[in-house]
Amino acid sequence: MTDRELKLNSLSRYSKSSPLFILEEHGHCEVPAGCGGVVLRWRDPAAGVPITMWSHTGGPCEPLLDGSPVTSGRPLVPYGEHVLAFAVTEIDPAFMVLMFAGVHRSSDDEHVTTVPPEPGGVSVLSAADGTWRYTLTEPPDDAWTLPGFEDADWPSMDAVADRPPVEGSWDPVGYRIGKMTERGAVGLGVPGAPGARVRAWIRKEFTVPRMGGDR
Repeated sequence: MTDRELKLNSLSRYSKSSPLFILEEHGHCEVPAGCGGVVLRWRDPAAGVPITMWSHTGGPCEPLLDGSPVTSGRPLVPYGEHVLAFAVTEIDPAFMVLMFAGVHRSSDDEHVTTVPPEPGGVSVLSAADGTWRYTLTEPPDDAWTLPGFEDADWPSMDAVADRPPVEGSWDPVGYRIGKMTERGAVGLGVPGAPGARVRAWIRKEFTVPRMGGDR
């Protein structure tokens, strides 16, 4: 009999655990349970990892993951090779075009507790490191949004931190950019005449390594 089973008068004996699944405890005012409540969710670690994503673009854009729209701020991403793609319109090259932070790390999300804690982590951060590439010429098809596309002739993005002046005291974008900056992301831009309105197609390849070994 385990120590936990001997604690007859302890709430800990009702706690959940599994040798095969990870238990997530979501505690936030926006979960269905409301403030002070939690939502429990079992997750199969063999299916991939949930990556919490933040992004800012300098114009309208629908982010794509492996060619499909990103419909959640915390999508479950399978292990292996992936591509983030952004078709951003109405860009003013004088300012930041893209900032992105995608993170999966047990210690990073204050609103989610995992049991057992997962080792390691995954970070996909916008950076002027040559891996974030763009073109100002519309691709002929959607192949650029998928792994395996040859983008060696696409230029890499440069660091650009400037944003258009904020009107008034309310700056909701600033909060999101601050969160990404805390995680190490930097703003990126494309060349062009200030004030011009251009469109850019941006892609970033990344890998989600299998963590904790096979189960």
